[in-house]
Amino acid sequence: MMLLDLSDLRRLIHIGSDGFSYEPLHWMWQAASLLGIGYFIWGIGIAVYRVTLHPLARIPGPRVATMSYWYEIYYEVVLEGQYFKRIKNMHSEYGPIVRINPDEVHFDDPDFIGNVYPTSGRKTNKPHWVGQRSGTPNSIVATMDHVKHRLRRRSINDFFSAARIGKFEPIFKKNVQRILQRWNKVGGSNGEVLNMHTVFQAYASDNITTYAFGDCFNFLDDEHWGAEYFSSQEKYFKLTHIFGSFPIIMRLVNNMPTWLLGMFIHNLSSMSEKQGWRIKKVREIRNSPDPNAIESTIFEGIIASNLPDEEKTDVRMAHDAQLIVLAGESTTGHSLCAILFELLSHPDDYRVAKNEIISALSDDDFVPSYAKIQSLPYFNAVIQEGLRLHPGVLSRMTRISPEKTMMYTDKRRGRTYTLPAGTQASMTTLITHTNPAIFDDPHEFHPQRWIDNPKLNRALIAFSRGSRNCVGQEFAHREMAMILAAILRHYDIYSGQNGPTLELYDTIRERDIVANSEMIIPMPAKGSYGLRVRFRV
Repeated sequence: MMLLDLSDLRRLIHIGSDGFSYEPLHWMWQAASLLGIGYFIWGIGIAVYRVTLHPLARIPGPRVATMSYWYEIYYEVVLEGQYFKRIKNMHSEYGPIVRINPDEVHFDDPDFIGNVYPTSGRKTNKPHWVGQRSGTPNSIVATMDHVKHRLRRRSINDFFSAARIGKFEPIFKKNVQRILQRWNKVGGSNGEVLNMHTVFQAYASDNITTYAFGDCFNFLDDEHWGAEYFSSQEKYFKLTHIFGSFPIIMRLVNNMPTWLLGMFIHNLSSMSEKQGWRIKKVREIRNSPDPNAIESTIFEGIIASNLPDEEKTDVRMAHDAQLIVLAGESTTGHSLCAILFELLSHPDDYRVAKNEIISALSDDDFVPSYAKIQSLPYFNAVIQEGLRLHPGVLSRMTRISPEKTMMYTDKRRGRTYTLPAGTQASMTTLITHTNPAIFDDPHEFHPQRWIDNPKLNRALIAFSRGSRNCVGQEFAHREMAMILAAILRHYDIYSGQNGPTLELYDTIRERDIVANSEMIIPMPAKGSYGLRVRFRV
């Protein structure tokens, strides 16, 4: 090693009356200071531009939200998914159109749904952060470009057609029967208390995973209904706002080995293992010599399509499968829990729906077929009301019109606003579904409203709308209807009688059912045990 001589040392160190000062460090400090001052001035300039000269400057909203994304990050990351509540308060203060961050405008006007979510005739993009938040940036749902999305979506549309899903009904019936058989074993005078969120997630998981891969984890046979995995999945969802705000963390988590991930983030290993299982299954299906192995899975359309080879990689198809499975598990599980809670909390509604189900079935219908229940007015009104109050997806649904300008008129204030092409426009299910101008007593469970006024359907966006609506809508509705109908058919609400009954156990609506935070899916309050029900036979 070469040592510095005295002349080198003198060049590095300046000796003055005030002592020693290290000139290289001095200049580094000056450069850092100038850089910091420049960044501060740039930030101030951007903030001023956003509230004065920006194309959205006239859109009402809190100034601090329009100046910087850090306002949203504070509510989403620091306060853990609370921005949807703040946005609702913004609408109360500013009206039906609000600018919620520098580049996004949010609406609370059901009459404007078709403009934000057009069915055809206009290209509709998505912002990049949708894929970052979900952890699946290469999935169909997260596809930013309209044309690419249409190509990807077209490759799986047939797989989610009503006719194709109808062929899967024997699996739905089999899984419902497995649940009923397990419940029939929990009897006794005091019965057994079950966490229904886990049970319903297990049901939804075995359904959608079998549909997508031809195989599943058989959570319905697991002693704890797959509780470890669903706890891990919930942990993953709780990272969504961190992923969206700081994408590098999303990439680190998704690419970290399972054993290492478990060291840094407790209880995320099970989720990571299932992701690995999905990629492995994609490879097995692609390389299988049995053509039925492909034809019976979601990958049939993708592999056989005219999509370029880069659209058919194992990782990209696994992203599609992962998002479809995650969405199918958690969203359906939440909505089923909420609907069952509302029914058990409203005995009159339970009785009306039960009588309608029984009158439509024969004695041989142990598990009701979808054909016999899909047109029952009150039963389907129960499901619609449950989806209105407790949608499975709570995050705001953001769209971009890349070519056409949108105009919005606030009728109450008589003002018209222009949204230039490229503006991010969004709505939130729960905010739209609880608009008091559309729904009387918006927070009350009242299924009859859908029978009295069928036009309310125009304001229901539980599965989104337009060309980018939820591809699994038919699948989710069928599996929810079949298990709810089976529960109503076989169980009464407990009031001291003998026979198969259900009873709410230490479940509080505001704590355990109502959405307290938004992590793409709704999350209950901290300390919640979820919906718990005591079964007696």
